[in-house]
Amino acid sequence: CRHYAVMEECASALKHRKLPHQVRKNAGDFKPNADTIKVLTMHSCKDLEFPVEALMGVAQMPASENSEQEEGRLFCVASTRATHKLLITISGKAQFGGQLHI
Repeated sequence: CRHYAVMEECASALKHRKLPHQVRKNAGDFKPNADTIKVLTMHSCKDLEFPVEALMGVAQMPASENSEQEEGRLFCVASTRATHKLLITISGKAQFGGQLHI
């Protein structure tokens, strides 16, 4: 997810549906090999890989404090964590996401 707020929304929805998941707030409490849905920010996904990835919050990019170039690099890092399938969600105004040609 792009921001903590979106991450918390995702975790809440997973909990409501009783789906096993873990939220990565810091490295010490994260078990990457556990059979759960991982919920983390784009910043914290660096150096990790997942067979299937759903990338949330692209419509909120760029964040007001970051340049489009910085957000582009972050998007690149986040979108290359998937080893087999990548799902990108875009809703709302989608400033950054509107530029994607998929």
